[in-house]
Amino acid sequence: MTVEKPRSRLRNGLINLGVSLASLLLFLAFCELVLFRFVLPGSDVPRNDFVNELVRYAPNQSGVWRVRDEIAAPFSINAKGWNSLLPDYPTERVPGRRRIALVGDSFVEALQVPVGRSFADVIQGGLASAGPVEVYRYGIAGAPFSQYLQMIDREVLAARPDQIVVLLIHNDFDESFVFTPGRYTSSFLKLRVEGGKVQGEIAPEPWRPRAVEWLRRTATARYFLYRWQVRPQALLDAFLGPAQAEDTRFAANIDVASVLSHEADIRAATDYMMVRLAAQARSIGAKLLVAMDGDRSAIYAGRPDSPALKLNRIAAEAASRAGIAFLDLHPVFAEDWARNQRRFEFAADAHWNENGHAVAGRAIQGALATP
Repeated sequence: MTVEKPRSRLRNGLINLGVSLASLLLFLAFCELVLFRFVLPGSDVPRNDFVNELVRYAPNQSGVWRVRDEIAAPFSINAKGWNSLLPDYPTERVPGRRRIALVGDSFVEALQVPVGRSFADVIQGGLASAGPVEVYRYGIAGAPFSQYLQMIDREVLAARPDQIVVLLIHNDFDESFVFTPGRYTSSFLKLRVEGGKVQGEIAPEPWRPRAVEWLRRTATARYFLYRWQVRPQALLDAFLGPAQAEDTRFAANIDVASVLSHEADIRAATDYMMVRLAAQARSIGAKLLVAMDGDRSAIYAGRPDSPALKLNRIAAEAASRAGIAFLDLHPVFAEDWARNQRRFEFAADAHWNENGHAVAGRAIQGALATP
């Protein structure tokens, strides 16, 4: 019987390890260069940029935003870094052409629907019969209400629109002064709120890509992180069911109890931001409209009220005190649901689908058309 020498066993072990590592690297290379680019493509993800003290996208990009097998929406980032069919947002005005600016987060950014199918395009198409009109939209995912002030200051005022529309979502309020983790959340303007009073504004930190940014942009990461949303919470939801499904604390995609625990600060911050919005619009003679999303899950469930709608009332009251026109989209969605029974968002994504954008767009268009 031949006894294998220790040195021989070590050599064989190292050879086996090397073969295994080479096989793994070959498999990963196949996934990255072939499988997740041509066979099972991941989502295209536009590159970010930080220009004029604003987080936005790097200019002149296009691609297809994918979520599971439900969303495959072409996007087009223009020369100014915003998702829009318009190739640029020139500041010069064309006589006789009406200009409208839309400001908000991912609902205005609207990567989930084809670039020409968002509520911005619904508004532009609906108002075109009254004369030439152009709609500039300024939207970036994750931005809170406070960042909209920064977007208007740094970008919108220079364009001198005739009308400004700000779209509010339920997570916009506390995130204006409570710091949340994220790739660029520190690069948003925040408020400093203490004891139910706004003490000042916290300037955004310049955004620069971190060392791991390249990893996020690989085809493999784009397939799992963006298309299939493979994250720890998503895995738990897949096996155990969504954590928010039967939890009455959650409504309109927020933990209502947690958010409203800051109610006094939210009221102070909302009053402050509405007054700032009104002053911004007044400085260029623009009309101002603030619109706010509804609690669509409450509408589907047939609940006449929802704890999340307290934020709608807070926003409406603050807008009234500041002399700002306010459009609550909750009754708009409720009326359309009662008539058509068509949902306003995707099964795999809580953002508005084309129907949601169409319903919201028609309502905002109607509000803008009213003298």
